[in-house]
Amino acid sequence: MAADPATTPHPADHPILLRFKDLEAKIQRQRPTEDLTLLRESFDFAAAQHSHQKRKSGEPYLIHPVEVAHLLADMRLDSVCISTGLLHDVVED
Repeated sequence: MAADPATTPHPADHPILLRFKDLEAKIQRQRPTEDLTLLRESFDFAAAQHSHQKRKSGEPYLIHPVEVAHLLADMRLDSVCISTGLLHDVVED
């Protein structure tokens, strides 16, 4: 069961969480009936796995997977593919 986004390592107004909410909205505009449960679970898992990682720039590492997911959504791929984008660096770690 996915954690409530409010309990992720980031506060509700954190830019990464807001960017994820933008991703959800983008997908819902493209496919209004699509179930986003897998996407939310993937985000929660990736957030937990990357919670202590930073990019060389000092940004939280999670920003990269979220931006990859946006690119996949822009390509109009399905939620399984987009979730893979969120999780792709978890496998490396």
